[in-house]
Amino acid sequence: MPLLVKSMILEELGFDERLFLSFTSKRTCSLLELSRNDLKGSIKIHINKKNVSVSVRKSSCRLAKRIPAINISSSMNNEWKFEIPYKQHYLNDSSSWTIDGSSVQTVKDSSTIHCGLIDERVGCDTMSNSMIIFGKVQRHLRGVLNIEKCQLCEFDMTFPAGLIPHLDFNFCYDRIDFLSAFSMCMTLEDLTVLLENIKAKRIYLRDIVLSVPGHKYHKNPELKKSSIDWLEIQNYSWVDFSELPAAKLITIREKVPLDQMKMVLTSWVAGRNRDIEIGDFEVGNVTDRNRETIFSGLKTYATQLTDAEIGSFFKSTKHLPRRWYYRGVVAVDILSDIDGLRATVFEGPIHEYTQRIFMVVWNEENLRKIG
Repeated sequence: MPLLVKSMILEELGFDERLFLSFTSKRTCSLLELSRNDLKGSIKIHINKKNVSVSVRKSSCRLAKRIPAINISSSMNNEWKFEIPYKQHYLNDSSSWTIDGSSVQTVKDSSTIHCGLIDERVGCDTMSNSMIIFGKVQRHLRGVLNIEKCQLCEFDMTFPAGLIPHLDFNFCYDRIDFLSAFSMCMTLEDLTVLLENIKAKRIYLRDIVLSVPGHKYHKNPELKKSSIDWLEIQNYSWVDFSELPAAKLITIREKVPLDQMKMVLTSWVAGRNRDIEIGDFEVGNVTDRNRETIFSGLKTYATQLTDAEIGSFFKSTKHLPRRWYYRGVVAVDILSDIDGLRATVFEGPIHEYTQRIFMVVWNEENLRKIG
């Protein structure tokens, strides 16, 4: 058939049909790339101690099809799930699909596709097989089907070292959550890849500990711009407060010692910690006596903000509490020694024994929030 006719047929195919055809051959992949721009979908990644699963679904905004197309499975309901076990074995009654140029052993169970790599060069029953397939599935979904967004990447148990570099850096991740109630061990190399190569709106690191105790993460000085909008940290044992990870908003949920809080401010004044636009730090009970621990040696100024401007800022910033959430707020300004940029440090109680310190850097974006 002429190419124009093929393109017209592809335009009429639904999400499931396109997804299925993309795994049949390199030729169909090339054809699908011609009409992929209107296929709107996203993925979710779930990682636990046994396997990695990648779910892909169609966005709800797609127009209804004009003519009937091939019905692959009525149970799919516009969502497919690829399950990749760490311990792979031969799959009985399996078929071979072409994924990112390689033959992958697959077995379909309802809407779940179980995947195993067919490649004698890497052997069998190895973790490397799983990591290779994981990378190939992501590249296939992005490159052939034009899926650009990962809504959620969730780690709920300790995961294999070396997995994070196999995340596709070309996706835009809405959320990456490390949610285990137990400590999750991570290598410094994996943590560095996560913080410096992944583009994410929000990353939540609940209880991350480095595989080598006592080591700290140090930001690459060549890193030009933050690619993380909001970084939430609970266990900060790996954090160097003199050079925080690059993120526009940083929230630390465990109590930060006052001397470390001072290090954040003094480093910003000296020209470091410049990626931060808003800092949200939980501290202990700050009194008039120990407040000096935070501000001693720092030149502070009476804030130039009015009460109305402060209220407007907190109201327009969804990640921060409303102004009425804490009372008796103390606000002072500090200036950068590098370029005179101004930041305001807010200090206020959450309850009797806990306070939070907010640091707001008055760049153009934050200034717009106060009108």
